[in-house]
Amino acid sequence: MSLKSLWAAFYQQLVEGSARRSTDRKRETAVLDEIERIVLKIDSTILPVHSFRKKILPSVRHAMQYISGLIPQVPGPLDFDPGRWKDDPLLRAMFISREELIGVLHSSKALKNFFRRTNALQAFALLAAERKEKIFFGIEKKGDVVRRDVPQKAIFFEDFKVFAPAIELAEASLQIQHVGLTALIRQAFEEITDLQLWKEELEKQRDLLEFKVKRPDISEPESELKHSDASDNQMKETLKVLSDINRKLKEIETELDTPEHRFSHLCSILKNPEQYLELKAVSYKLSRLGILLESSSTEPANEFTLAEFELGQDVKQVLLWIRVERGSVL
Repeated sequence: MSLKSLWAAFYQQLVEGSARRSTDRKRETAVLDEIERIVLKIDSTILPVHSFRKKILPSVRHAMQYISGLIPQVPGPLDFDPGRWKDDPLLRAMFISREELIGVLHSSKALKNFFRRTNALQAFALLAAERKEKIFFGIEKKGDVVRRDVPQKAIFFEDFKVFAPAIELAEASLQIQHVGLTALIRQAFEEITDLQLWKEELEKQRDLLEFKVKRPDISEPESELKHSDASDNQMKETLKVLSDINRKLKEIETELDTPEHRFSHLCSILKNPEQYLELKAVSYKLSRLGILLESSSTEPANEFTLAEFELGQDVKQVLLWIRVERGSVL
């Protein structure tokens, strides 16, 4: 059984409850094997944690249920056909020209590999892109009144990527849930890495301050140092900073000092995915030049809806389900 099928079966077990899960533990085991492979590549030290699989499973279920609830907010599928560029308002808004759309199709390794290994005539997939904004000053017309040098916002899209092509939309959706879960796991370890780097920096600052406290500046006479109000105030401030650093170091150690702590940090993120992963539908109304218009504007416009996706501090992405014909790619 393929990994995609395993994920599909596992998700079905999640929504149908424990009775369904107990009928096929082999599939659940295979999914946990995949999670272990992901963790092994990033931080193998947490795998020996006692009852790793049993302890992480509830967190994984919760994260997958949250992600599955976000999927319906992604609009589409849109026929991703270069021949429709001129007539489709969304395609016109996202792509400067028909040729740019063709370039995205021809450069997608995911689509090429999918059609080469299958006999499918079409594929469903997820299109992702970065949304960019640019402010400039232009002309605004309201009725008979024309205003110049009005700040306007232009919206455009770039860095297009195609993910999880599949024969059925439901299958592509399950693949995206897998991608989302993997992203959350990687997000957890990125935070752990950041905390480790911060800990190292704080330890350097602590060592330097402790050295200064133990060995005051010997360039000043001792009597002058003792009776200097400025020196006393500086010493108090140094001790306060040193205390703050030691307190912060203790907090960091409780999160990553042992494999058990790092495992708990991973589970915490999987149990609270809404704090790291957000997705919402956003409606746009753009002029033919890509200028963001008010909903009440009567100017000719391209109106459409995209899903806006954000994970941690990463760049926001817009998402859209697409349908692609084999002949558009190969």
